[in-house]
Amino acid sequence: MIRRFSFADLDRVLEIEGQAFTKSPYDLATFLNLYRLYPETFWVYVEKTHGWEKGRVFGYIVFARDGHIISIAVDPARRRDGIGKMLLERAINQPRIKKLRAEVRVSNRGAQSFYEEMGFRVVGVISNYYGDEDALLVEKNAR
Repeated sequence: MIRRFSFADLDRVLEIEGQAFTKSPYDLATFLNLYRLYPETFWVYVEKTHGWEKGRVFGYIVFARDGHIISIAVDPARRRDGIGKMLLERAINQPRIKKLRAEVRVSNRGAQSFYEEMGFRVVGVISNYYGDEDALLVEKNAR
């Protein structure tokens, strides 16, 4: 199930972020700021593991109102299970979003393949975007 992020999800989101982005993960302050700026477009994918549990977060996405994907990540143990696709499709189907775009490390072949499978195309390169590495700028029309 996809639902809006809540503060109860923060530890798990930070854990997934650290696993997904080992070179430069966002920290607590960054996620709190993202939630303050984009509470309506910060979502998590949750599965109930037991009927009595609230569920476990296995992925998240946060994007700006203009369609800029700020971060999307899935628990490494659950990659290729369709979680990232579901999160991204939810963003694509937002009524006010006309185009989605994201930056991807040139060394992150997994993310490049994911975006390509989702219909994104490379539209540019941003030199030294990550300080130590260039980024590919990818985008997709929402509809």
